[in-house]
Amino acid sequence: MSKIYQKKAKSIKNRVKGRLGGFTLIELLVVVLIIGILAAVAVPQYQVAVAKSRLGAIQTNVKAIAEASELYYMANGAYAPDDITVLDISEMSGCVQKGAGNMQCGNYWYDYNAGGSWTSESRVDGCIYSNGARTICYLQYLAHSPSRADQRYCLASDNTELSHKVCKSMGGESEGGTSYRLP
Repeated sequence: MSKIYQKKAKSIKNRVKGRLGGFTLIELLVVVLIIGILAAVAVPQYQVAVAKSRLGAIQTNVKAIAEASELYYMANGAYAPDDITVLDISEMSGCVQKGAGNMQCGNYWYDYNAGGSWTSESRVDGCIYSNGARTICYLQYLAHSPSRADQRYCLASDNTELSHKVCKSMGGESEGGTSYRLP
């Protein structure tokens, strides 16, 4: 009797050994579904983080231009007349002048206006351009601007959900439309 039992156990062992290892179709579908759900949650947050980091780079350069403008103001009693070329912004390498008050650094554009040609307010702004259109802008009014001295804004220029999320994530409070005042 023990031999029969041993043979039976042996044959079961052989069947288990002979079976190829692997996952069932259901197990694979569950794993793919979980990965899909995680991706659906993570990708939008990743896009906001990327746009926010790009806006952070612009913010640094806008502050450099604004500080150079304030130094010019202290030395001359007035802001440079819509001319970014007279400001000492040598730390912004790789940028190309695109007119008196404009400068391009890759997909980033910077505009300097000292209350002259297109607005009564003295301000510096930097915008991210994608496919020829503005997407998000960071704007800083200069210290001697008539009504908005030292105020900062995030502009969700392309009016998409992503640009609004970026402005809100920077602590911006909506002022209606696409304008967010930053702390």
